[in-house]
Amino acid sequence: MAAIAEPSHACRSRTRSQGLVDASIPWRDHYRDLLEGGHDLDVVSIATPIPFHFEMAREAMKRGLFVHLEKPPVPLVQQLNHLLGLGVADRVSVGFQFINSRCVQEMKKLVVDGVLGEIVSIRATGCWPRFDPYYARAAWAGRMTMDGRPVFDGPATNALAHLVHNIMHLASPAGFGFVAPSEVTGELYRARPIESYDCACMRGVFPGGAEFALAVAHCSREARPFRLRIEGTRGWALLSGDGDRLETSAGQMLHKPEPTQELIERCYERLALRVLDRGARVATQLEDTVPYVRATNAMYLSSGGIHDIDGVHVEAFGPNESRGYHLAGICEALDRVMETGRLFSELSIPWAAANPASVRLDSFEYLELGGGGPAVGRLQEDLIAG
Repeated sequence: MAAIAEPSHACRSRTRSQGLVDASIPWRDHYRDLLEGGHDLDVVSIATPIPFHFEMAREAMKRGLFVHLEKPPVPLVQQLNHLLGLGVADRVSVGFQFINSRCVQEMKKLVVDGVLGEIVSIRATGCWPRFDPYYARAAWAGRMTMDGRPVFDGPATNALAHLVHNIMHLASPAGFGFVAPSEVTGELYRARPIESYDCACMRGVFPGGAEFALAVAHCSREARPFRLRIEGTRGWALLSGDGDRLETSAGQMLHKPEPTQELIERCYERLALRVLDRGARVATQLEDTVPYVRATNAMYLSSGGIHDIDGVHVEAFGPNESRGYHLAGICEALDRVMETGRLFSELSIPWAAANPASVRLDSFEYLELGGGGPAVGRLQEDLIAG
């Protein structure tokens, strides 16, 4: 370790007192001080709030450094296109650590080896309740923008972003492949009074004809571990228990709980081997995140922004210092998306009032975010107001 950039002096003291960092390692107040401080750098790790990912990654990449960029990479498609245009994207590893899990890797092998046949559909759901402390922990939490910087915080674009990323991975028959859907339809809702969303669903079609559907939420009393199911022409595979368990139609079963920290460390290990030129490929290159970013941006544009749920369907619960919001029937709604592949608004759910439009991704190049009002994007040369 050559240097650390950390603006919080309390964090510095705590880290040093715990013996986590050698006392001789220099600390800088600002990331630019680290980059310009004359340190002999090979790699920069950017594990920072979402609104700073773009500018920090850009400055490190412009210097030709290898980069570990925490997920999600950047909120907007035009930001990602800018980074890819710098010409050094193969030096960037993005921390979608769940792709390193044994169960996901085994599931991918089933796809690559053709065991499941042609992919017909991929569906994923998950509900991870979040309470007041989660949204109070940082100024950007639950926001769409902060000080002019895009954030797009929410279950599909932060906590459960792994599901979207892995859908794009598992839809490709290539070993390290990812594929973007040709079109996406999505719905975003807020039950909690925040700027961003805490409930979302999305469906789409891949170029080969396979379909996908996703439903995720933070607004519930009850936690629902995420599930991901692939249906093929020759069989199915189900990932459950927040990724700890894999079952298949052939009777195969793999139960492999893996700590998140261990999966994160695998990202760093693969990047270290890449830096040392040992022929390794990082699990997620920057270009591999194009399908994720384009799909989530199209989800927002399709939804026409974020829809407020009528308070009659929402119940606040818990103590004032750790309050949660429960959306009526949300867990049942997730189950129905998993069963049918349909959106909330197509399932006659009382609070689902969106009227989404299908968005094609082939020339999707620009998106503007806002807490309310219309979503604005650019498809080919036309501005579209959703």
